[in-house]
Amino acid sequence: MHWTAGAETPISEARGVLVGTSVAHASPMRLHQTMLHPLLARAVGCALSGLAACALTGCGRSDGGAQGTADEAPRAVAPAAKPPLVVEPAVLEMGELVPENEYTKPVTLTNNTSAPMTISRAVADCGCTTPTWPEEPIPPGASVETLITMKPGEKQGVRLDKKVTFAVEGGDPVTISVVGDVKLFIRHAPEWVQAPADGEAGAPAEVVLESADGVPFRVLEVAPAVAAADAAWANKATRQVVRVDWESWRAANRPVRMKIVTDHESAPAMSVIIRRAAAEPKP
Repeated sequence: MHWTAGAETPISEARGVLVGTSVAHASPMRLHQTMLHPLLARAVGCALSGLAACALTGCGRSDGGAQGTADEAPRAVAPAAKPPLVVEPAVLEMGELVPENEYTKPVTLTNNTSAPMTISRAVADCGCTTPTWPEEPIPPGASVETLITMKPGEKQGVRLDKKVTFAVEGGDPVTISVVGDVKLFIRHAPEWVQAPADGEAGAPAEVVLESADGVPFRVLEVAPAVAAADAAWANKATRQVVRVDWESWRAANRPVRMKIVTDHESAPAMSVIIRRAAAEPKP
């Protein structure tokens, strides 16, 4: 069989050329053709294998085969929906407070809905804090101001943290915090005294008052009148002593609290608890 361009050489004939005929007897053209055919087949096979590998591994990428989503644009994240009613600030800071003085600050109420919003009421969790609220509905997208007042009691050196809740007709209530620091001007100790049992005279109980800010003061009054008067009270000093007289206490109907009034402009009064003795069980 003669080989022509475009025709395949039968494997049997190629084998016969290499096995049955010595290389010396084979014609140069036939030998060249016979050896070229297997090499060509191998080259084609390698090329096809390479193309398959490229398809599977993504050859030619600059990222060395990174996953196909690497070049995709990130998905846009939808903004969080605004609550229907926003009260700002969420924490209303009143600052430094003086006992028994009033402090008032505004808050802003914003209606984020597409309909008018009615605030039915505002309530505080403590009597020292008084909120107001808008009487008219808040228009859609509008903001209004309302006032909150805090009046600390006579107790000094404490931090107040109260809650105010705005009730919304047809919606959820919104609560904010109202905070402030009551400064310490006069410290007193103890904060309570123990009364003697009935029938016992008992030694006078002492309550010591000391200026915390360095400002001298006088004791003007003890109410009810359960303390023995002291001439030292008439003089300004950074330290004063109040002594409870138990006979005077019994005469005043055994009160459970006494108020000490001073002339310190930032600490006009402070209270001391009087604990009554437990009653003796009857036989």
